[in-house]
Amino acid sequence: MKRALLLCAVFMTGYFTNAQDIVAATGLTKGKIDFNDFRTIDINNLSSSSVLLTKADKINFESLTTESTKTCSCGKYIAAMTMAQNGDLFYLPMNGTKVSMVNTSSKTGSLIDVPNSLIDNKNQSTYFARMTTGSDGFIYTLNNNGSELLKISASGSIQNLGTVNGIAQQAKALGNDTAVYGGDMIADAFGNLYVISASAHVFKFNPNKMNAEYIGKINGLADGYTVNGVAVMKDGNVLLATTSAHDLYIMDMNTLEANFKADYSVPVYDLSSPYFLRQNMMDEIAGTQSKYSLYPTIVKDSELNIVSKSNENSNLQVSVWNLNNKQIYSKSLTVNAIGDYKVSLNGSLQPGIYVLKAVNQEGIEVINTKFTLVR
Repeated sequence: MKRALLLCAVFMTGYFTNAQDIVAATGLTKGKIDFNDFRTIDINNLSSSSVLLTKADKINFESLTTESTKTCSCGKYIAAMTMAQNGDLFYLPMNGTKVSMVNTSSKTGSLIDVPNSLIDNKNQSTYFARMTTGSDGFIYTLNNNGSELLKISASGSIQNLGTVNGIAQQAKALGNDTAVYGGDMIADAFGNLYVISASAHVFKFNPNKMNAEYIGKINGLADGYTVNGVAVMKDGNVLLATTSAHDLYIMDMNTLEANFKADYSVPVYDLSSPYFLRQNMMDEIAGTQSKYSLYPTIVKDSELNIVSKSNENSNLQVSVWNLNNKQIYSKSLTVNAIGDYKVSLNGSLQPGIYVLKAVNQEGIEVINTKFTLVR
């Protein structure tokens, strides 16, 4: 969990020299996918951009399976891109079977084969259009229908984790398979990943569990807006970018409400930033001595989260008590990895102040925290 606390600093002292810089994959013509360059964008000064790599640049690629070549390997259809902790640029063409890892300063890199690739050039559901760097330092990229999640180390090794359950199923519930296609991914400081589709549908999942939760649809976007790039900003809000004519929006992840931010002159296919959702919560929790913590402590939707800062397997007996020291809720919770674990009170409690306690299998109390339930 320390990595989540340090990663922002590593990014900013490494590649992201300007704390407001966001990396973007951009094109030439709004409404079309025709990749042109990777660039940094200063969100406070949108006229200030620094091009990192263009489609015309020659990269000395050292393939892990073939001899060195000199080719850009960018193509027209780049929509999955992120920056690694060390500042290397990672990207994957939509229907590609090789991930590019590039040092944009030296113009050198590697091409890494995707193991057991499901790519079918005739089936867009298998295309890759979103990628992010997680708080664990790994790069994650997910295909359109959620059937293939890749976990990529900063050194270039790739694990094919398989299907994220719940994404294709939600598409069927929405009555439109393509409603979950495209868009981008972001991460939070607790190890979770978020998929925002081009149609503005939002999912959350943990790569250790591979089950996606549908959060909802973004409100406030212009008619016809497609979400193509997403990045967490320093203040914890989320920047949305598009290939269409409607430009940049800022979204509150807690409410999924978006507001117009500014015009931007070129289409954006993907975004990357050094920041994580809920980093402020993680910083607060990191100051505690216990391996387990509770958040939030002001609860509006009858759902809390127990955060584990350890990869140890543990069976927790979770209970909720009122201020008269009467137990009014209990459940067993298996914790087996770093991350957050949902505790749903199912709307059974009245507004008020309560205490959540958790005891591990050795009988040791590991959480004893007050929370306030409001409506």
